[in-house]
Amino acid sequence: MRLLTNTKKELKIGWRNYYFLLVFGLIVGYYLLVTFLVPENLSLNPEIFLLNEAENGDIVNENFLTEELEGENIIFVDSRKELEEIMNRRFNSFGIVIKGTAENPSFEIVFQGHESQETRELLKLSVINNMGITTSSENFYNVRTIENEMSDDESIPFNKSLLPILLMSEAIMMGMILVFSMVFEEKSQGTIIAYRVTPGKIWEYFGSKVLLFAILGFLFALTFTPLIVGLNANYGELLIIIIVGSFLSTSVALIFASFYDNLSQSFVTIVILNLIFGLPMISYYIEGFSPWYIKIIPTYSLLFSLKGAVFPVSNVQVQPALWIIVIESIVAFLLAVMVYKQRVKTN
Repeated sequence: MRLLTNTKKELKIGWRNYYFLLVFGLIVGYYLLVTFLVPENLSLNPEIFLLNEAENGDIVNENFLTEELEGENIIFVDSRKELEEIMNRRFNSFGIVIKGTAENPSFEIVFQGHESQETRELLKLSVINNMGITTSSENFYNVRTIENEMSDDESIPFNKSLLPILLMSEAIMMGMILVFSMVFEEKSQGTIIAYRVTPGKIWEYFGSKVLLFAILGFLFALTFTPLIVGLNANYGELLIIIIVGSFLSTSVALIFASFYDNLSQSFVTIVILNLIFGLPMISYYIEGFSPWYIKIIPTYSLLFSLKGAVFPVSNVQVQPALWIIVIESIVAFLLAVMVYKQRVKTN
């Protein structure tokens, strides 16, 4: 009951502080951004650097450059050294080295090194299918079969593909700033110290804040998503992800807010947190770039779960990633409670 009472109080505070008006403003601003400012089509295809080491150079033009591949961004190079030097300067690129003869062709793919194994296998299949290569040799290439590797992601307009990022930005980035602001206001009023002498528990006090921002995220997602994709999203999964994501971001913000007294002191920390939590956006648009240090960021699972929920045609598996977020959220919340208890005792 105390949790519900505290939540009602937080909702009133949020209303008085114009949090709900801010959410409405974000909905209007993001809708105008997606609908009128961001184009539907924006090519993000990687550059392909082609090195011909075949015995007969003509087979590249005659056998390998099919109509599908001719539309890609292909650049010919003269040597392996040139290939490596250019690729070192071009982040979103890979190389293809053509070998053999017209009767017995083969190829070598040169990767950047940051691509995931799934992306490498997909590129192998793409090269085989698009370069007009036909062979019955089992040793011509070695490709591991990956179920549902091919997706319909390309059918998603670029402007609508921003939807998961915008949903995450409201739940994570904007929500985090509001949490810091609310905590500092209550610190200046001595609310937390006063709450310690009541029968209420710290987890109930923090839980009400988590519920407030979960409700704000719920309201934002339920209003903004239909404006962009209509009824095509999986709203059940989406709302669960939003609630869990708000739980996570609020808990993380509560942990760090305990070490500061005002926004000016915590400004650098807020910026760093937002930069770190925003890194998975790189992997979102450059799927081949998924190094381990980005995958361990909580927002990586959150962002791709949102993608799977709002675009069911994508190949993202939502449930495994969602469980990871749930565990991280619980750990962050418990840690926030422990940190605040210790800080109150110390002060």
